[in-house]
Amino acid sequence: MKTQYIKLLKKQITKLEDKSFDLEAWKTSAISVLHRIFGEGDLRTKQIENLKIDYSSWALRDSNSNYKPIETAKLKGKEILNTAIDEIEIFGGPENHPMDVLGQDFVKKLQEMDEKEREKYFNEMKKDKLVDLLMKLTS
Repeated sequence: MKTQYIKLLKKQITKLEDKSFDLEAWKTSAISVLHRIFGEGDLRTKQIENLKIDYSSWALRDSNSNYKPIETAKLKGKEILNTAIDEIEIFGGPENHPMDVLGQDFVKKLQEMDEKEREKYFNEMKKDKLVDLLMKLTS
């Protein structure tokens, strides 16, 4: 699985060099890949979402004459994905995301609850159901 994850990320990096590059379209696909690999809560997705091409007069005026807004956004995107590849190569692929194991709807329901609601929910859950959930997460 590790090699497939790296392949997906490298494909996203090559898309940065397309002649018809569109940052918003690329961000959408890159975020989709990161969600698939690391789960929806991964911070890299937020970093990708925050990429923008800044053509404001202030950005252009305050930067040196070599400032290229599109290239800057591409470089940041490439670095984010390269660090994800490094992480997978060093630590291995992420396994058993709660979203994957327990189901997206269940995990989202839990995330929407505050701490007291979650505590009450689990306290009211029967032991065999709790054991089943833990077994899914640890298998």
